[in-house]
Amino acid sequence: MSPRMKRTHPLRRASRAPALVLALALALGLPNVAPVRAQAPDLTARADRLLGLPYRVDGVLDEKGRWTTFEHPEKTFDSPGLNCSGLEFALMRLLAPSGPPASLAGRDRQGDSGPGASMGQDWDYGFDLTLNLTEGLARRWLLPEPRAVSPADTGRETLGFPLSDEAAWRRALAQVKPGQACLVSFSQTGRRKGYTLQHYHVGVVLPDATGGRWLYQSTPKSGVTKTNLTDPAGMKRFQASFAGKDRRVLLLSADLPPAR
Repeated sequence: MSPRMKRTHPLRRASRAPALVLALALALGLPNVAPVRAQAPDLTARADRLLGLPYRVDGVLDEKGRWTTFEHPEKTFDSPGLNCSGLEFALMRLLAPSGPPASLAGRDRQGDSGPGASMGQDWDYGFDLTLNLTEGLARRWLLPEPRAVSPADTGRETLGFPLSDEAAWRRALAQVKPGQACLVSFSQTGRRKGYTLQHYHVGVVLPDATGGRWLYQSTPKSGVTKTNLTDPAGMKRFQASFAGKDRRVLLLSADLPPAR
């Protein structure tokens, strides 16, 4: 998921056409791109440009438009590839381009990660990432009830609600309004050697113009996909793919800037 987490998932899908790569690079704010207003109806339309991109371990499209990795930015690729963190970074560059560069996206906010950390080397990476990418935006936790973000919040206590809790999902998703993005950190306990708790996966929920709430994520098996969580069938598929009684989701809703 992160530059601090050396996963070994293989690439599954072939790269898309070069035209898609060019369109995505332009969308991420490279030179000569006219400002585009980030209105609610176009949030998913813009995010859909990333659908179908393949998964790459630690993959990211950095602020310079280079396909690279978080951990080794000196290495570049001719073909696209994003892991879950890279997708979250790319989406926020699309929608809130004043965010941090890729090198700071995973900044350890509390100094409680790294080699020898008691909770595991990268245990709260997803928690840190969601906060780093929304720094400076008006934001609130959806737990599922809204709560202000506090500097005292840590990834140990701030875990959201059980992934299987459909009622909590309904309450939380109903609060994601037009012009907002909702970043999601997935956590679990006791499933990986050396970790007592891990924020192991991330995604982004975006509203569409018809009431849908779409979860965008990148996974090793499917690359970049989206699922409508307000559709009962979509929610059922999503929950089945992440089944586990110890799994929780932490939602952070952020107001997007009106224009870029």
